[in-house]
Amino acid sequence: MAEKKPKTEKAEKTEKTAKATKTTKTTTEKAPKTVKAKEEEKKEVKKEVAEKAPVKAPKAEKTTKAEAKVEEAPIVEETTVVEETPKAEEAPKAEAKAEKAPKKAVTPEEQVEISIEQKLEALYTLQQVDSKIDKIRAYRGELPLEVQDLEDEVAGLETRIAKFQEEVKKHATDIANYKIKIKEAEAMIKKYEEQQNNVRNNREYDSISKEIEYQQLDIQLSEKRIREATAKTEEINAKIAAAEQRLEERKQDLTVKKEELQSIVEDTQKEEEALLQRSSVCEGLIEERLLVAYKRIRKNARNGLAVVGIDRDACGGCFNKVPPQHQLDICSHKKIIVCEYCGRILVDKAIIEKYKG
Repeated sequence: MAEKKPKTEKAEKTEKTAKATKTTKTTTEKAPKTVKAKEEEKKEVKKEVAEKAPVKAPKAEKTTKAEAKVEEAPIVEETTVVEETPKAEEAPKAEAKAEKAPKKAVTPEEQVEISIEQKLEALYTLQQVDSKIDKIRAYRGELPLEVQDLEDEVAGLETRIAKFQEEVKKHATDIANYKIKIKEAEAMIKKYEEQQNNVRNNREYDSISKEIEYQQLDIQLSEKRIREATAKTEEINAKIAAAEQRLEERKQDLTVKKEELQSIVEDTQKEEEALLQRSSVCEGLIEERLLVAYKRIRKNARNGLAVVGIDRDACGGCFNKVPPQHQLDICSHKKIIVCEYCGRILVDKAIIEKYKG
């Protein structure tokens, strides 16, 4: 075997330099590979973006077309609105013209005249209807009032009899209590008498005798109260008998009056219902202020007349003369005129003839 020769310093230096060059070469070879990899990755990303870009492009076009349609739509709507608005304005104008046309035929003065004339006619008809109702009720006479009075009297008698009966019961309980008290007093007297036989001295005898006297007085007082209560019960029983007798008489009278009233009501019920219905219709044609005044005048008047005609230039209610100027105003039917003396509403012959016709 050949022995290895020891290396010189120069040889060691050359080896070290060769190794350093090899390492640098390897690092330089590795470095460009990493850069190249990065560049290739970037290229692949760009390719993917380029491939995806044409796919997204038509979507953008669609959105632009949709926006274009949206932008075009309001233009069409605005045109339609502009075309329709004059038609909408023309319609109310035509209606207003149609409404104005009939108003020209009737003046406001004529409308007021018609309304006041109608009010006067309604007031006069209402007065006539109410007068007929008053006649029907007067035909019944005082029967309704008599029936009401009899009913009140019957109710009063019944309550009076009930109170009398309560008093009788109270007196009966008092009498029973007094009798019990008498029995107790008698028992105490017997007891005291037995004690009196066994007394030791005069002092005890006197005290027991006083107790016996007290119990005897108590018995006498209770007997007196019993007599008074019995007398009161007898008196109340007599009152109850009289009240019951009167009650029976009043009940008989009440049945007779009710039958009589029922027969009269059946005869006039249909007519009265028809008149009441007509009266309500007439009241609906009159304004509230005028209706209140009519009812007030009618209530204060003796004969129930609130609307009267002119007879021989005088008021039909109080028979005082009506001035000629007032008569002309009444005939013109321009306003409602009342009598200066009695306050009744005055109407002319024309309205009276209309009602009769």
